[in-house]
Amino acid sequence: MFYVDDQYYSAQDLEQQFKIYEKIKPINECENLRIAICFSNAFQMISLCLFVRQKGGSVFPIHSQTPRDGAIRMAKQTSSHMLFFGTIDTMIELSNDKSVQEGFLIQMSSGTTGAPKCIERTWLSVEEEVESYTASLPVDASSKSIVACPITHSYGLISGFLACLKRGAEPVILTNLNPKYIIRKLGEFPKHIFYAAPALLYTLSRLMKNEQLFNYVMTSGTVMPSSWLAVLRGVSQKVLQQYGCSETGCVTIHQNLVHSQEMGYPLQHLRINAGDENMPSEIIIHTKTKSIYTKDLGFIQNGVLFFLSRMDDTINVAGLNVYPHEVENVLMNEPRIKEAVVYKKYNKLTGERVCVQFVSKEEIKEVELREWCKKYLAPHQIPMEFNHVSTIEKLANGKISRKKLAELLI
Repeated sequence: MFYVDDQYYSAQDLEQQFKIYEKIKPINECENLRIAICFSNAFQMISLCLFVRQKGGSVFPIHSQTPRDGAIRMAKQTSSHMLFFGTIDTMIELSNDKSVQEGFLIQMSSGTTGAPKCIERTWLSVEEEVESYTASLPVDASSKSIVACPITHSYGLISGFLACLKRGAEPVILTNLNPKYIIRKLGEFPKHIFYAAPALLYTLSRLMKNEQLFNYVMTSGTVMPSSWLAVLRGVSQKVLQQYGCSETGCVTIHQNLVHSQEMGYPLQHLRINAGDENMPSEIIIHTKTKSIYTKDLGFIQNGVLFFLSRMDDTINVAGLNVYPHEVENVLMNEPRIKEAVVYKKYNKLTGERVCVQFVSKEEIKEVELREWCKKYLAPHQIPMEFNHVSTIEKLANGKISRKKLAELLI
């Protein structure tokens, strides 16, 4: 069936876990419920998602390192009826309101037009994506998907895990992200397609010895620097790249990546509009029922989608999106904070970093702010730099340029 690190779980193991869920009334009768999940146990996370899908309910997976208060806040934002935090024995009831509705996979949008929004994808749309996705992959059932990215994100859950099951292969979910451990696991399954964020791929590629090679590698989440891609291609049989958004999941796949800005060809169930090389424009994705305006800038050349830049201030930390407004809201809830603006800075080795300028009523030690953030934010959301200022510089029109703030402190 599938692996989590060194542990193998069979179909029988999954059936036994389903029997446990059947004895928990809110889970077994979840057809018209929204269930939020925040587990560190990957098997329980995946199995509960699969069970809720089978029952026709709705599920909202939350990153495993999100603290309790932060998970409750996110679950309430998505109108979840309950949150299972840590284990299935810890249920936090959030709402008694029930309504007849179709089952959804619930995720948060990228926040490109403001605060992140709740995105509901029917299980039918997820299945349509999986079918189209597997038809576009140059691998078969003999290749395992090795997933070294969060299974709470569509990249890990849908592309890495569900699509692998669909083509008859056994996924390998890695929660131990020690580079030496990952390389050992890759060696155990030499015929694979490896899912990870660009920063991790680059780190691993630098540790690879001459006799060690990736089979197929999939990258996503942010455009990989050309120098990183060159190193990665040198230790890989083939490098692939996919592009997508919260509303539709995966949109394009490139089967042999040479230039990092090439996102690839659209999946067969979608249609894409963008500009041309001389006049790039916003990437617009068309499904059978709606059009999604991505706020990403790109163009199409010979059928291939090219991505140029994001049209927003989202910060990408090792493949995980950090939304400035979420971090700012947490900081502004600290009684001594008067104003806070979050922005990104780039480091050649670690990629993008979360930074903040803040104005306070009195002096606040950085360690105090970190402890405050730990209560409500996942580790990847916590700022790397806290800059205490007397005023936050604004443009002539009164607005704040996050890019300009980052440049002032380089």
